[in-house]
This record gives sequence, C-alpha cells and structure tokens, in this order.
Amino acid sequence: MAAAVILNEGEERNVKAEDLVLVKNRNGNLVLAVCRGGLGSNENLRTSAYSPGVSYARMGRHPSNAKEFYAFGLSIIGDVTKKLEQNKYVIAPSSDVEVFEESDNPMSHLEIGPEEEKGRHTIGYYKDTKPWKVPYDPEYIPYHIGVFGVTGSGKSFLARHQLIPILRQSGMDVIVFDWKGSDYAPFYPEDQVVKLKDVYLDEDVVYSYLLSKMDYFGFTGERKYKNDVAEALEEVILEGEWRNKSPSEIKQFLETKALAIIEEGQRDKSGALTVYGKMYVRKFKREIKKLQDRDFENILGRKMHDDVLKLAREKHTLIMDISEGSKDEKLAIFLSFGGYLKALMEKKERLRLALLVDEGPQYCPWEPTGIQYDTAEMITDLCALGRTYDLSVILLSQGIAGEIGINAAVRRNLNTQFIGKIHPLDMEEAGKLLSQLDIDPKFLVTLGEGYFYFLGKMNPSPIPLLIHFDIDDGK
Repeated sequence: MAAAVILNEGEERNVKAEDLVLVKNRNGNLVLAVCRGGLGSNENLRTSAYSPGVSYARMGRHPSNAKEFYAFGLSIIGDVTKKLEQNKYVIAPSSDVEVFEESDNPMSHLEIGPEEEKGRHTIGYYKDTKPWKVPYDPEYIPYHIGVFGVTGSGKSFLARHQLIPILRQSGMDVIVFDWKGSDYAPFYPEDQVVKLKDVYLDEDVVYSYLLSKMDYFGFTGERKYKNDVAEALEEVILEGEWRNKSPSEIKQFLETKALAIIEEGQRDKSGALTVYGKMYVRKFKREIKKLQDRDFENILGRKMHDDVLKLAREKHTLIMDISEGSKDEKLAIFLSFGGYLKALMEKKERLRLALLVDEGPQYCPWEPTGIQYDTAEMITDLCALGRTYDLSVILLSQGIAGEIGINAAVRRNLNTQFIGKIHPLDMEEAGKLLSQLDIDPKFLVTLGEGYFYFLGKMNPSPIPLLIHFDIDDGK
C-alpha cells in the first residue's frame, strides 16, 4: 500500500474493492491507483475495553458516529500525467481522489504501441465495467502463460474464448492437449481434432511408456532404468521390428526377443541361467502379462509429428483429444511431440506456435516421478527454447503449488499468470505471490466465476489487475 484514502461521507456505499481511482496529487502529477484493503472504523466501538459506544450498542442504540470513518489502501499503478510511468512523487496528504465514471475508461492509460494499434490487443474487461477492455502486451506471449483456478473458476472458458483468440491474433497457430476430451474437442469441427491412437510415437517414448506400464519391473530409484530387464526391453524397442506387427502379435514378439537377450547375458560358464537371470525372467513374464492389446494399439499411430504440425498450420487451431488413453499413454504422446518441437527449435526454426496444456499437474506435478519427471523436464526445456523461437506454452492448473499445483521449476517459466478462485490449500502460496502486491489471499478464495487477477509480463500495469469475462454455458 503506497497511500491511504479516506472516503467522504456516504461514499462508502459507492466505492468498492478493486475500483480504479485517479489521485490528483498536490505535488503536481496525476496518479492511477486501485482501491485495496478496505477498512471501516469507529473509535467508539473498542470491543477490547469499556467505552460508551459499546454500552450504547448493548442497549440496542446507535453509538455516536462522530469518530467513524471509512478508508481504502491504494495500490499505485503509475503516474499518468502524460503517459504511464513510474510514480516518483510523494503523494501529498489531502490530495483529491476521484473514482472513474464508466465513460472515462482508465484503461486508455495502459495502452501501449503506436496509436493505430491501441484498442486492438485486449483481454476481457476490468472487473464489472464492460467498456473498459483490459490491454495486454503481445510481445510477451512467447514468455509463457499460467492459468490457475479451482474447478468452476472459468479456466477453460478463459482459454477458449480469450487466450486462443489472442494467440491467433498474434499470428500463432495453436495445439491444445485436451486431457479429458470434454473441454475443447466438442467445441471444434472433427477435422480439427486428432485422437491419441492416431499419433506416431518415437522409440524412446514407446520404451518409457511400456516401462512405466510394466511398473519398472519392480525396480526403484536409479535402478528403474539401469537393469538388465529394462535394457533388454529398450534394445528390442529401438530395433523397431515391432512396428510391422498387429497389437495382438507385439506382446509375444517383445517377450520372445527380450527374454532371449536377458538369458544370453545371464548364463554362467556351464551355460545354465544364473540366479539373477531367473529372477529377471520372472520379473519380465510377470509384468508383461499386465499389458492388453489396447496398450499396444496406442503405440502404433501412423500420423507423424510433421503431419500433426502441418495440420495445425492448415487449421490454425488443432485439438489433441487424448482422453481415451491412460495417464501414461497421454504423457507419452506429449513427450513424443514435445521432443519433436524441441528438435526443431534446436535447429533454430521459428515455430510461431502455442501449446495449450490442460490439467497441468498431470504433466508436471509438484514432485514428479517416472514418466511425469520426463514430461516436466520437457516442459522446462520447451519454455527455455520457446522464448527465442516463438513457442508459447500455456499451462492450466487447479492449484498453484503443493499437491494440487505444478512443479516449481516449471512455474518459474510462466511469466504471465491469470489467478482465479483458489483452493484454501493454496492460500499460503498465493500469499507469497500476491500479499506483496496488497491482495489478500482470502479474497481469492471467494472470487466469482470468470474473475481472474492478471499479472506478469503481458500486463502493462506493474500491479495485478482484476479482469472479468462473460461465461456462456452454451458455448
């Protein structure tokens, strides 16, 4: 809080939290600010000690309001005397403070770029005033975006009706990874939807996927990947002969070939299988029994990554409906396609592409293990390269941190954030992020549907702005 404003009598009924005001500073400049941290006080009502006011209240009578006042803390956006700049003047006591009328549009102070571009780049509107379209800076779209809010806060609506149009307007094509297949796929034509089983997976990802499905053959820690059983499976997968077989044939093929490799490496001088060899054989046979034909159907997709990217270029918005797979299958698809994009950027190719990833904690949980560790690393790598090669990563998550949030290393790469209604478990993390900006995390627990605090690189304001957009359940 940079200053406090005392309301004139009766204005407490008109001025609300998050209202924008103009401070006519007696030191000579105009300052744009937000009302935060409201307070109502009557010094006659001190409940910790006896006072005449308390006695009046107990008797059902109104105490004197002579010492009553209402105030708000002001969070300073900046000096708007000419254009938006950092305020360097002390705000003088007794300076006049005015609430904006609807026709004033204070958002005009935040618009950037040449005059002909002003009003073109906006997202939602400020709080409850529809004419006040909130501007954003398109230059920072490739610096990645995080959307946080509990179920029902409006994350998917924000993504579909605000973020995707913004991405398209900036010249980016969009690929959406639809985890549940219900938030995006039903709202787009069939020719803009690709199913999980249609997509090609490279050998490394197939190996990681099958290894995860077979529970790493019971090994833990570093031994999950460095053991004779896993290495035998990897050798068979990398050879690639399995791709020419049907799903029902692959299981027997993998078992025959992998067991032969294990047995060849685990025979003693007499040619008999060692104790470890017998154990490895048992582990492989036990775990491969768990796999079904459908597990192999999902690794036989024919649509190559460049085909998917070409389709995204043609349709401009493409939905990857991965709802039919298990968690490991879904992550394998993302890992494979992410590796393809990473390779393109390593060749210095500018992508002009956005990846919108729903259910972020499934890909990069707070403490990732197994294939989730690989996908979290992949997202971090994509973010690092994306800032240079025009790839924007957008993650949607119910939580910010902890068990319901996303990995800290990933979150540090999300330089623009939209924070809606949060879960009480997230109050501590939200407090670390927002309390320094005069926003009470308890306020976020009660935010309405379609309200989000907008902060970070894309926001021209140095402090978060409360944006709103209309939600139509029929869209």
